[in-house]
Amino acid sequence: MAQNSEKQAPEIVEVPFDTDQVVCDGGVGPLGHPQVWYTFDGKTEISCHYCGRKFVKT
Repeated sequence: MAQNSEKQAPEIVEVPFDTDQVVCDGGVGPLGHPQVWYTFDGKTEISCHYCGRKFVKT
């Protein structure tokens, strides 16, 4: 049986430019992950270390 090797692109979440922190839980239900907080620390984008979701300041 062949496996599908295609990876799905990470979700991109746009946040207001003045946002300092975001929280990621990986989504709803059993596909989620523990809640993790991230700080932008002068960056305009950050990615979740669990699921790859990208938070971008707009």
